[in-house]
Amino acid sequence: MPDVSDKVINPVSRQPGNPSVPGSSLSFRHSSFPLTRETILLALTVLAAATASFAFPRSFPTWPNLTALLRNMALDGVMACGMMVLMVGGLFDLSIGSMFSMAGVLTAWMLGVLPGGVAVAAGLGIAALGGALNGWIVAKVKVNALIATLGTMQIFRGVAVLVGGPGISSLSAGFGRIGQTEWLGLQSPIWLLVGVSIAGQFLLAKTRFFRRYYYIGANPKAALLSGIRVEQMQVFAFVLMGLLAGLAGIVFAARVGTATSTAGDGAELRIITAVILGGASLSGGRGTIWGALAGVLFIALINNIMIFARLSPEWQSIVIGCVLVLAVGLDRLWAPKR
Repeated sequence: MPDVSDKVINPVSRQPGNPSVPGSSLSFRHSSFPLTRETILLALTVLAAATASFAFPRSFPTWPNLTALLRNMALDGVMACGMMVLMVGGLFDLSIGSMFSMAGVLTAWMLGVLPGGVAVAAGLGIAALGGALNGWIVAKVKVNALIATLGTMQIFRGVAVLVGGPGISSLSAGFGRIGQTEWLGLQSPIWLLVGVSIAGQFLLAKTRFFRRYYYIGANPKAALLSGIRVEQMQVFAFVLMGLLAGLAGIVFAARVGTATSTAGDGAELRIITAVILGGASLSGGRGTIWGALAGVLFIALINNIMIFARLSPEWQSIVIGCVLVLAVGLDRLWAPKR
């Protein structure tokens, strides 16, 4: 059947308040200043930053803290770009934290027997294969993404612990430069985020191939009937997610000089929370890369403030859990009725 996906109208019904084009923001009725999830998130971010600046005037609004904030959110942002593509297509991946850890550990282990560039390439290849495994299970075998990626999460975590134990340290200086090089006062992970996010936004918003994910997420049956190869694109999205998670894990190991088998624990829920806050929907069909980055920034800002407030890790976990519940609630509130 010929591919006519570019002529397909968004399968979401055109009811008042529903988006009429892929990726558009959903607003309440008609207003000169629509109340979207993105505008609320922006207002909350500004409010949180202003409050922190008032509460911690000597430590929060400083250049060192700003760079630390950007550095801490950079690799989450890289993974959020991949998660946004998945969620636009109506899927998600709970194994990314374990993939993050496994890629870093396996690359560090291979540095002992392979040249640095080869070890990094092999680590990225393994991460892509892990993503392909997820995609095959979900798209081809038709296992629910929640169950499939929960299972592979345990597999990837087990491999990381089996190979790396508590961690692999004493990594080479050449490898460390991947994550420690600075330019204009900012470390390489921040510039990696800039490059990935700009490329991701362009691809998702402007290219024919990636725009199809909006149609798949909105109505996969209609997308299939219109000539879109839904299964192949779902597999590709998981491969991309695995590749970005592996890249982030490798860069993190290079930045801190140690590959830890538990480095990515909890990253999956943190990133899914950020992506939903940034405009994605659990039902698919909506979201932008800029929205994902806004969500990641908000989560990183909240974590930064909690550190200044000297909250215990237990309370930090409670706060992030509350944000996750709020994000899911907002998703149900703003989700278009189909």
